[in-house]
Amino acid sequence: MPEQKVLQGDEAQICQVGVVVKDLDKSIEFLTSLGLGPFVVRNVIHPRATVHGKTVFYQVRLALAQQGSLQLELIEYQKGDTIHKEFLDEKGEGLHHILFNVKNLQTTLDKFARKGIEVLQQDKFVGGGGLAYMGTDKIGGIIMEVVQRPPDYDPEKGVRYE
Repeated sequence: MPEQKVLQGDEAQICQVGVVVKDLDKSIEFLTSLGLGPFVVRNVIHPRATVHGKTVFYQVRLALAQQGSLQLELIEYQKGDTIHKEFLDEKGEGLHHILFNVKNLQTTLDKFARKGIEVLQQDKFVGGGGLAYMGTDKIGGIIMEVVQRPPDYDPEKGVRYE
């Protein structure tokens, strides 16, 4: 029996590259001078995320820019417990994750679990769906984020977190 892959078909398409930065405004200014952007900035509060199995609060500032078929996400840590802060403390600024949109988050998490890959951080969206950062950085150094958008998702408004 062939091995079942975690991500197949459209779900294997990289949709976003996430980069952790120390100073969001300075990073936007620099990248804009190189021709990237425009960036949309959002302050995002996660009231009840799960980080390493514990329920926590955290806040980040995000800058999002569509660059062809990929979205570039810049993440500036603000406060609370998050893997973004851990990354910044351990490695400094840099490529943090690649994102994949999935049809069913729980089914995808179950497939990762069967491969021995743990959830580093997870959050739920108001209206359904959610996101999870997977511990895929053990080999290759890149975290994978998997996202199931809520049925009423509007990219102009983004999502709200439970």
